[in-house]
Amino acid sequence: MNSDHAGARLRRWRLRRGLTQRVLAELAGFSQGYVAQIESGLAPLERRATREALAQALQISVGELTGRPGEEHPGSPVSAEAIERLRSGVIAMAVPEVTAGDEGGDVDTTVLDRYFEACRYDLLVPALAEMLTVLAARSRTVTGRAKRLHRRRIVEVCHSTVCTGVQLGHPDLTLAVAGVGMRAAEELGEPEYLGLAGYARIRAVSAAPGAGRVADDGIDRLSPYVGADPAAASAYGMHHLISAEMAARSGRSAVARAHLDEAAAVAAHTGERRDRFNFGPTNVGMWRLAVLVALGEGRAAPWDFCPEAVSSAHRRSSYFIDLCRALLQGRGREDEAAGALYRAETIAPQQVATSAGAREALRLLLSRPRFGRDSRLRGLAGRAGIRD
Repeated sequence: MNSDHAGARLRRWRLRRGLTQRVLAELAGFSQGYVAQIESGLAPLERRATREALAQALQISVGELTGRPGEEHPGSPVSAEAIERLRSGVIAMAVPEVTAGDEGGDVDTTVLDRYFEACRYDLLVPALAEMLTVLAARSRTVTGRAKRLHRRRIVEVCHSTVCTGVQLGHPDLTLAVAGVGMRAAEELGEPEYLGLAGYARIRAVSAAPGAGRVADDGIDRLSPYVGADPAAASAYGMHHLISAEMAARSGRSAVARAHLDEAAAVAAHTGERRDRFNFGPTNVGMWRLAVLVALGEGRAAPWDFCPEAVSSAHRRSSYFIDLCRALLQGRGREDEAAGALYRAETIAPQQVATSAGAREALRLLLSRPRFGRDSRLRGLAGRAGIRD
């Protein structure tokens, strides 16, 4: 293999991912000097383990790194084994008596938030599986004042599990933990956690016919706290945003717009928030685009929107996926649509690889003249699991 060519590819992908040599080296488990030698052509990229480690760190296939299209594709960013461990954790949380887990493990939910916001599902799923098992084991023994903190952690981990299960297309992982989280929040009686659990419950049942009633119940629970509790106001606004999206999917335009307007009014009061929801005027604008796309009115969306006010890679990448879909609801803007999708992948590769909306947009782009033969677009489609 031409090591100069491999080194050039490595550098090109590293820059596309926005990584320094030091960060790439840390992700792959090598020294910065070794990565520099590969990029300069001084070190051959001959060992399979090295190629796999670098490709995984860059979130691409080995073939894309080496220039050998026939080499294996990484597939889903989350292995089947990791999903099975997560499923075992969900079972343990739903029925703590069945777990033989160690209750002495670490439950640092800020780690879950960081992984989710960065769209690192390959790291998030194993962490969730472990924390679910630990919390399930503790549920059998926790007493006294420790119960309140334990219940908060249950709500937080269940919320993360639901959002992750929905993102990865595993709805069977969401219903049981959504119920566990809601019960823990009701026992706590704290508005912030009622909001967190309520939002997770809506996400878990959002495809069901009665999901609107679940959302309305959550809105009613939170409305008394909106004026005095910023965290409750944030959750209340998010309830309206997801209600707007559900209404749009069923074609109820007036209802969707009313929910959007209420969320916007709350966001004007709260301002931009650095919480789990990243709620604020910018996020409302992002959801507005998603709602317009669901209504088939993406072409009417404003094009001067600036998503950088939200720090979450998950939200920013989702925005550009929705922007791509909006552009594709018309004709003649395919180049811009592809550009939006490339930008989404630059921000969060695993978000594009696991997003149903991104895959839908890719299939549509590939079906249009000229784009079906575009090598860059086909490479992105391959990383998203789309085969000919």
